[in-house]
Amino acid sequence: MLSSNPGLSISDEKRYVGIIFFLFAVQIMSWVPRFPEVKVNLDLSNGEFGTYLSIGATGTVVAMLSTGHLVQKYGSRVVLIISALTMCIAASTLVHLQSPLIFIFVNMLNGGSIAAFNIAINAQAFHAQDRAGEMIISRQHGYWTIGALVTAIFSGIMVDVVSITTHITVLSAVLFLTIYYFVSKLGPELIKPSVHEKDDFKILDLFKSFRIDVLVSSALACGIIIEFATADWSAIYSKETIGVSGSLATIPYIASLIAMIIGRLGIHIVTRRIPLESMVKIGSIVGGVGFIGFITASNLLVDTSKTASFICAIAGFAIGGLGSSFLSPTLFTAANARSPQHSAVVVGQMGVVNAVLILIIKTVVAWTAQFTGSIAIALIIPGLMLISVAFMSKVAKGI
Repeated sequence: MLSSNPGLSISDEKRYVGIIFFLFAVQIMSWVPRFPEVKVNLDLSNGEFGTYLSIGATGTVVAMLSTGHLVQKYGSRVVLIISALTMCIAASTLVHLQSPLIFIFVNMLNGGSIAAFNIAINAQAFHAQDRAGEMIISRQHGYWTIGALVTAIFSGIMVDVVSITTHITVLSAVLFLTIYYFVSKLGPELIKPSVHEKDDFKILDLFKSFRIDVLVSSALACGIIIEFATADWSAIYSKETIGVSGSLATIPYIASLIAMIIGRLGIHIVTRRIPLESMVKIGSIVGGVGFIGFITASNLLVDTSKTASFICAIAGFAIGGLGSSFLSPTLFTAANARSPQHSAVVVGQMGVVNAVLILIIKTVVAWTAQFTGSIAIALIIPGLMLISVAFMSKVAKGI
């Protein structure tokens, strides 16, 4: 049941939700620029490390199957607080590990808690969007990307200043307390626990009520895989293929995040003149072609000019980020509009399908890099998938 308590204005709700999205990104992305250090700690190859990261997605499946129903039944406050605490503890643990086996299990817990928090905060954002009467999801996701950018810059600086264990442990503790504060500020407008018996559910009900929107799910997986590929591989590609230093290796990822911020915060201005369906076509084609073209050029220039190679890599990841920037919020909004179910349930069910697809795709990308010996060749896969979204753009019609 959604609250309509006038004690919290819609502008305040949008602001607090945006801040939580920002903090969420800072937390979960803080260790991404330091993946090379994690890989060294675990003594893994590129293929093994990519696979172990992908296995974390299996932890999201259980969370996504159940969290939407949990938010509907128990409200968003409980889910937000418990999942925030769990993901902060898990992140702090992961950076201390040297055992690949333990890493797998803790990473699954981390993935599950991230998924639960993601569903709860997106459901809260849809609540704010319904109150506002306008599409604000893209901007809220833009604040998430700003958080990812801030933490990427900060983490890049910290690489040469402080150990990864101190960095992530202290940051996680501070972020949990801050998230708790802003969740409490949302109090009057947090999604309330349901009082209807029909919202009680059993394990079997999770599967009976499960619905797959094939078109939207396919478009979502193809549209956001570049974001995952950039997070997983941009620093490793820059450091191992091009040979730049650890701190500079974060620049392509930062460039991608800046491009995504521009796209997510600016898409509502562009769509005043160009229909959203057309923008989905333009973004996916330009982003995919530009991504493949510049990454390929970067790979070809490594032996000739490392500077030119690095510039091309930055351009490729940035164009891919810009082209895909608004696809995720657009497609989640489309899924919510096409389904009669509660927004939290829709986000969760979309997330389950997406998690499975992303797990498969990320594993294929990782082992393509391993078997070919070239990360650049492996990155062609997400580029082609982004281009394919142009052929599924009709899902954005009318939203």
